[in-house]
Amino acid sequence: MIHTDDPIMARLGDATDHGGKIVEATQDLTDEGIAIALDGHLVACPRCGGKYPIIASGRRRHNGKRIAYIGDITTCGATLVRA
Repeated sequence: MIHTDDPIMARLGDATDHGGKIVEATQDLTDEGIAIALDGHLVACPRCGGKYPIIASGRRRHNGKRIAYIGDITTCGATLVRA
């Protein structure tokens, strides 16, 4: 059973509200076979013209880094959204 109140982990290829996408993620943690993004992993942002790190806000960690979730932001101000 899926609980809609549970936070959704951000995955490689997920989008941002700036029209970009997650381009970096860890290969040793996956959701449905897709790599999960962690704090500091990069997002390509066409609006801001570069690659910017994710600022993960979740409590869960993997290998010492916070796991990124849908709704987290990047250093350019983009918000992560499900692709």
